[in-house]
Amino acid sequence: MINHRQLEAFHAVMIMGATTRAADMLGVSQPAISRLIKQLEHSTRLKLFERSGGRLIPTREGLLFHAEVSRAFQSFSRLGTIADDIRNYRVETLKVAALPVLGYSFMPHVVGSFHKAYPRTTINLEIASSDFVRDLVAAGQIDVGFAAEEIDISGVFAEQFAMPPAVCALPRGHDLTVKAVITPADLVDQPFISLSHADRARHRIDKLFDHQRIARNMVAETHFALTICQFVQQGLGVGLINPYCLDAVATDSVVVRPFLPRITFRTLMIYAPDRPITGAVETFRSIAHKKAVPFLREIIQRFGIFVSADGEDAFGQLTEPGPWIRNPLA
Repeated sequence: MINHRQLEAFHAVMIMGATTRAADMLGVSQPAISRLIKQLEHSTRLKLFERSGGRLIPTREGLLFHAEVSRAFQSFSRLGTIADDIRNYRVETLKVAALPVLGYSFMPHVVGSFHKAYPRTTINLEIASSDFVRDLVAAGQIDVGFAAEEIDISGVFAEQFAMPPAVCALPRGHDLTVKAVITPADLVDQPFISLSHADRARHRIDKLFDHQRIARNMVAETHFALTICQFVQQGLGVGLINPYCLDAVATDSVVVRPFLPRITFRTLMIYAPDRPITGAVETFRSIAHKKAVPFLREIIQRFGIFVSADGEDAFGQLTEPGPWIRNPLA
C-alpha cells in the first residue's frame, strides 16, 4: 500500500536529482530513501527509476507518475494557507440578522468595516422583525442577531448592545422647531405618527403620555422608524424615533430635537447557545460595539444636536454598555 513517506521520498529524489540530496532534504539517511523508493515501486508495480552507476534515472513511468505526485504535493502545500485563512476568518460565511432600525442604517457600516479586515468572508444580512431575528438565532440559522430588548430571550444568549434615546422628528418649518428640547406637553393635540401597537417601545411612549394626561392626535402608525421619518418629510405630523434610523434620512428633510423625559430604545445582541463566540463572530461583535457610540454621535451631530466628547448631550448618555443577560463567554 502506498503511504505518504514513500511519496515524499520519491518527490524529493525527483526534485533533488539524487538520493543523497533527497536524504539531506528530508533529514533521513540515504539507505532509508532507497528503501522507501523500492517500497513505492513494489506498491505501484511501476519501475520508477533505472539504476546506473549508483544513480537513479527516472523512467517514462516515473516521470508520468511524478507529474501526478507533484500536483498532489501542491494541493497539500495549500492546506497550510487554507488553515491560515480559516484561522483568520478569511474563508467563511457569517450570517447576521438585525431589526430594521439597525439593519438599514448601522449594519452596512459594520459589515463594511468587517469586510475591509476579512475580504474573503461572505456576509449574509437578514433584516427582519425582532421576534423573527430571535427565532432565526434560536434555530441556529443566524450567527449573530440584533433585536429589541423586549424579545423572549429563552433559547438564546443575549447581551445589551445599545440604549439610544428617543428623539422627536419634526417637519421643516414646524412651530416646534424653535425649541431646543421637545417635551410631552409640547405635543398636546399635535398630529402624531406612532410606532405600531406591536412595538413594545410604543407601550412605553403611550404610558408616558397617559401618565401626564396628554392627548395626541394620532394620524398614522407604522412598524418602522424610517417610515415615521418619511411621513414627517411629507408634513403628516411629528414622531418619536430611534435616532439610529437617521443615517438613511437627508439632513435637510426633517428637523430633529431631543425629547425629555428620556425614553430609550433598548437593543440586544443575541447568539445561538450551542455556538461558541469565537473567530468571525467575535470580530463582528467587537466592531459593532466599537462603532455603536461614534456612529450615533455622528448622526445626531449631523442633525444639529450637540454632543460632547464624553458622549453627553441634551438628553444624557448616548448609549449605556450593559451586562450580559446570558453570558456566552462565561
